[in-house]
Amino acid sequence: MGTLIPMGPALLGLATGDVASLASNMQVAFSTTVVGLVIGAIGFFISQVKRRWYATDINNLYFILDILTRDNNKAA
Repeated sequence: MGTLIPMGPALLGLATGDVASLASNMQVAFSTTVVGLVIGAIGFFISQVKRRWYATDINNLYFILDILTRDNNKAA
């Protein structure tokens, strides 16, 4: 939304020949795009780290389950 909202006035400035308005609104549009990409990259990195933690925990639980079931099979 931060990219699309300033594009309307920027295109209007292009149509009327107001280069200052065009430049100002395009600067806002590109700035919000870059900020959004940075925030998205940070969120993606955090989700990947959490996913790795969860995968490690699941693998540890499967390992413990395997040890417990192996001991029960030997006792029988």
